[in-house]
Amino acid sequence: MSSSTSESSETEAPDMSAVGSRSYLQAVLRSFAAKAVVLVLGGAATLLSARSVVDTLGIAGYALVALVSTLPSLLAVSELGVGAAVIDAFSSGDREHMLRTITAGARTLLCAGSAIAVCGVLTAVSGAADALLASTSGPGAAPCIAVVSVLFGCSLPLSLGGSVLGGLGRYHFAVLLQGAGTLIALTVVLLGAAYDAPPAVFAASVLIGQCAAGAGSLLLAGRMLRMRLLRVVLFPLRRFPGTRIIQLAGPMAVIKVTSAVAYGADRLVLSSVATPVAVAVYSAGAQLYAPASALIAAAALPLWRMFSRHRRTSPQAPRRQLLQLTAYFTAGGLAISVLLVTAGPTVASWMLHGRVAVGPGLMAAFSALVLSHAVNYPVAMWLSDPAGLRFQAVRAVLMAVVNLAASVPLAHFMGPTGPVFASAGAHFLCVTVPCHRRVFTRRGRAA
Repeated sequence: MSSSTSESSETEAPDMSAVGSRSYLQAVLRSFAAKAVVLVLGGAATLLSARSVVDTLGIAGYALVALVSTLPSLLAVSELGVGAAVIDAFSSGDREHMLRTITAGARTLLCAGSAIAVCGVLTAVSGAADALLASTSGPGAAPCIAVVSVLFGCSLPLSLGGSVLGGLGRYHFAVLLQGAGTLIALTVVLLGAAYDAPPAVFAASVLIGQCAAGAGSLLLAGRMLRMRLLRVVLFPLRRFPGTRIIQLAGPMAVIKVTSAVAYGADRLVLSSVATPVAVAVYSAGAQLYAPASALIAAAALPLWRMFSRHRRTSPQAPRRQLLQLTAYFTAGGLAISVLLVTAGPTVASWMLHGRVAVGPGLMAAFSALVLSHAVNYPVAMWLSDPAGLRFQAVRAVLMAVVNLAASVPLAHFMGPTGPVFASAGAHFLCVTVPCHRRVFTRRGRAA
């Protein structure tokens, strides 16, 4: 660890020069382009994976794999908000603060990952898996939960690699490595199909790819920083001090967890009030929504670092840039929404071998959810200081409550389309509208 410390002291501090509208747009387009390239490859890999799972396990098996693979998101999401503190630390230019923040984040994620892995294994061996998964449970459910929980726990500290690359202004590299992880996941699925593997192998494929991508990001970021970053993250020894990160990581964790509960619970609601076929239809549509949403999110993330640097010189919101970026993101969201509605039903039905039809109503609901997020991303990135994140966290909790309350009755009356419309409406009313009011009516001042 001492060698890591000495090596890190030689790293050049990030450029803290001011940025204008063109720089904002260039950062967005660079990340957008990287994500678009990855999605072309990753989208094909996802479709082939889904088709292979249906071929091997059938519709019910696909529903089980899709449901179990989303369960970790109900416990936590990605880096539990630690990435927010890491990106903010890099915007400061203080090298010691950067490394202390990474160390503190690694300790947090190692503890959280271990707890999640233990809880998952206990859930599997106690027999609680059948009650949790309701109509999609079966003999392979318990092993799926155990394997997925352990791998998810391992992926948590490794996910810091993407945050460090984002802090360095190289988030597009993290995106490209995520694409490589998707190809690794496809390889696992194809091997599993070739050897008639149990459902646990297919459920674990995505997390295997995520772990590989996270390790690759840490290695690449370590080369840029000229330090053994992977060692720092996996072995954050006590003699190397951490720092306080709760002021950013806490609210961000609330935002991520409540959002995951709101959206991830849709499958659980359907599994309780509908059939496995409804879960499979929803999952097929969600597999097209996921890359569309990820494309917009990847384009927005570089703004976090740039806005954080802007706030260090001026607390006033860059209203002109925010309006321009909101217009760009809205146009992008509309284009993606049209593509989802027109091509989504055909592609999703093909994923299910035509055994079940995925209607345009479901894809229209997912399109509305995409558009609500797209409109909100620029102002959400501006509201990334502690006060802004606390504001968003409160609205995220309210959104999750409204979403869950509306999803159950809508699932009864509308099937798989109902929970998605509930998610889109709850997000727009509880998150998008309040965030815009805070930024544009109060000129970005802290509450």
